Amino acid sequence: MKKLSWIFSITAVCALLSCVTINIYFPAEEVRNAADRIVNEVWGERNGQPAEPPSETRPAPDVGSWLRLLGPTTVYAAQDINVSTPEIRAIKEAMKQRKAALQPLLQGGQVGLNADGLLAIRDLAGLDLRSRGQAKRLVGEENSDRLRLYQEIARANDFPDKAAEVQAIFAESWRQQARRGWYLQDASGVWQRK
Repeated sequence: MKKLSWIFSITAVCALLSCVTINIYFPAEEVRNAADRIVNEVWGERNGQPAEPPSETRPAPDVGSWLRLLGPTTVYAAQDINVSTPEIRAIKEAMKQRKAALQPLLQGGQVGLNADGLLAIRDLAGLDLRSRGQAKRLVGEENSDRLRLYQEIARANDFPDKAAEVQAIFAESWRQQARRGWYLQDASGVWQRK
């Protein structure tokens, strides 16, 4: 009986020491880094400055007391964001091709970035009928590609239900990397020049 109690105690200690909790989370920081790279790739260098390479941030190891080492450990699964599927590459290429036609509209204030990071027609005054139609078409195509990009990134990285979160992260990046003089719309619908 004493031997069985001793074996049970050793087994319980081993089980306690081997407890590991793995948390799978939405990789917001990794998506943010990918968003910054993609926006910079599509729009080119930001304000004439070369792009900064994304910094690798790793959490500092938790060096606690030796007693904490005996308890369960939490491990976070890092996720490398996949942004190089054929679909994503095709969407990025289409957006790059459209950039030259969109930038004069953004700089002139006819088109701006709304709070969701999508393009919006702001004011078409001063444009002829043909240019108005072209501006509307360009904005529609760009917004369609942006939404497809967010969905594809979410799908390619096995969190298809998180496309809205991907969009929110990209919206922040589009707005931060917007050039001086472009119009940005705040959450209340007010347009302001950057």
